[in-house]
Amino acid sequence: MENKDIVLKVLSILPKAKEILNLKDYTSEEKSGGVANIVTNTDKKLEEHLKGTLLKLFPHSQVIAEESAEETKLDNDAELKFIVDPLDGTTNYTNGWPHAIAIGIVNNNELSGGIIYDVIGKTVYSAVKDKGVYVSNIDDIANLQSVVIPKHETEKIKKAVITFDTPFYDAKDFNITNEMFKKLYLDGASLKIVGPIALDVVKTALGKENRPHDYANAVFHLGVKSWDLAASTAILRELGGEIIGKDGKPLSIETLTSPTEKIAFIASGNLKMLDKLYDIYKQSEK
Repeated sequence: MENKDIVLKVLSILPKAKEILNLKDYTSEEKSGGVANIVTNTDKKLEEHLKGTLLKLFPHSQVIAEESAEETKLDNDAELKFIVDPLDGTTNYTNGWPHAIAIGIVNNNELSGGIIYDVIGKTVYSAVKDKGVYVSNIDDIANLQSVVIPKHETEKIKKAVITFDTPFYDAKDFNITNEMFKKLYLDGASLKIVGPIALDVVKTALGKENRPHDYANAVFHLGVKSWDLAASTAILRELGGEIIGKDGKPLSIETLTSPTEKIAFIASGNLKMLDKLYDIYKQSEK
C-alpha cells in the first residue's frame, strides 16, 4: 500500500477520537515517576480505540503505544508499525491547555508518515514521505490542503523563540536543562514552556508561514519517548527541518520505534540554529 493511502486510512479513525475527547468525563492517577506524570481514563480509552482500530485496518502491523509500551516488544517482522501517543499533554488536557494525538507511521523500516491532531486548534497535520505535509480540519478531515514549506531563516539565538520542557524524574537531565535555560536566557532567547512536545515540534516545523501566532524556532527536551516524537519528526523532516539526539546525529529509526528508550533531542528548521543549540547542550552537559 502506498504511504499516502496508509495516511488516509489512519485519518479516518480520528473523528471517533474527537468524540472520546469531547466526553470530558475523566479521572486521573499518578504514573510511576511522580506527581507531574499522570494518566487519565481518557488516555486509556483513546489508546484502546486507536490501537484496536489500527490493528483492524492493518492486521499484520504492530502498534507501539504509550500506555501499553511496557508490555510491548518490537516486532521486527511487522513491516508496518504505528508509534502512537493517544494523548500527548495529559496534564495540559486536564487544565484546558494544548494537547494532541500523535501517530507516527513506519513502513519497511522507514519513517514514512506522521499525523498530529492539534485538539484545541481543531487541526490535523499529516506528513507523507517525499509528498509533503497537509492540513485539514478535524470536522472535514478528508479535505487536505498542502502546507507551505517555511523558510526557517532564524539562525541566531537572540530573540529566537525556543520551547522546552523539564524532565519528570531524572535529576541529571533536569540540571542540564536548567543550565541550557540559563545560557539561552543570557543569550537573549525567548523561552517558552507550553507543550505538549509533539505539538512543539510541529510548531517548529511549520514556522511562522503556517503558524504565525505560536510558532517556534527550535525545541529541546532531555527525557521523552518515541511516541512523543515519531509523528512530529516526519512532519519536521518533510518541511526541511531536523531532529537530533544527544550524539548530535539525526534520530534513527531504531530510536523512533523503541518502546523503552529515553530520548534527549533538539529540533529546528534551521540547521545553523540546531548546531548552536547542540553546542549549548554539550557545554551544559559538562
